[in-house]
Amino acid sequence: MSNKIIVHLMGGLGNQMFQYAAARSISYENNVPLYLDIHTGFYRDKIYKRKYELFNFPINAKLVKSKFIFHYWGMKIRKNFLKHENKLIKKNIFTSNLIENELKYIPEITKINIEKSTWMHGYWQTEKYFDKIKHIIAHELMPPKPNNHKFLEIAQMMNSCNSVSVGVRLFEEVPEVNKEGVGGLTDIEFFNNSAYKMSKNIENPEFFIFCTTNSTELKKLNLPGKVHLITHENGFNGTLERLWLMIQCKNHIISNSSFYWWAAWLSEINNNYNSKIIASPLFTNIDSVPERWH
Repeated sequence: MSNKIIVHLMGGLGNQMFQYAAARSISYENNVPLYLDIHTGFYRDKIYKRKYELFNFPINAKLVKSKFIFHYWGMKIRKNFLKHENKLIKKNIFTSNLIENELKYIPEITKINIEKSTWMHGYWQTEKYFDKIKHIIAHELMPPKPNNHKFLEIAQMMNSCNSVSVGVRLFEEVPEVNKEGVGGLTDIEFFNNSAYKMSKNIENPEFFIFCTTNSTELKKLNLPGKVHLITHENGFNGTLERLWLMIQCKNHIISNSSFYWWAAWLSEINNNYNSKIIASPLFTNIDSVPERWH
């Protein structure tokens, strides 16, 4: 394989978007093609059963052929023998591996000179990896407009008022023992306090609560304005459709969810940075929340 970036995709849509964006930036800066490994991370995902979800976006990447995936397994075996090794870059004669060894921004990654086929392994959950090409990323990762009239009607409502999305992630699909691994649950009081702060800066805010389920936890919300509930049970199904709809909101209050992060970020780009965004402090990557957010 000639010089190229191959990024190992895993997790849900929000995670895949971060992984693509970081790899796309490196491939752009080095003028080398980008390939996606859409096999390994999902084949091994027995708990959440995630799938590749970027096929509906106008991304600039090809899919790596499965016969080259054996390299990843070789690296995993090697890593088991080098448990105390914590290198950012591992090289051999044929390939390099960029490994996210800390959950924070690693500036060395953006300065990599690609001289051989290079595999990326990690989550890369910060815009600092792709800030130089943010408008390219915003274009390539903008979800398509849905045809569903229910979504379009709510979007029109969002555009006609001072809309605030409230992204409540309950991680109900995550086993209890694994919830600390995603940063833990953002307390409901965070949303109540954030909504109060929003109401001090936004006249007559309307709150659009995004959650997968009509959980009893939502009854603890006390928001100072009109409230709309956007859940699967209320007829708002579809990952891409929900992402597009959330982007239509002008302002955002989000829990520690990569999916909600992307909705807020893409909305901010669309609104020329006029959006007000308050984010949970529980993101596992300490550099996930941009300094301009609250």
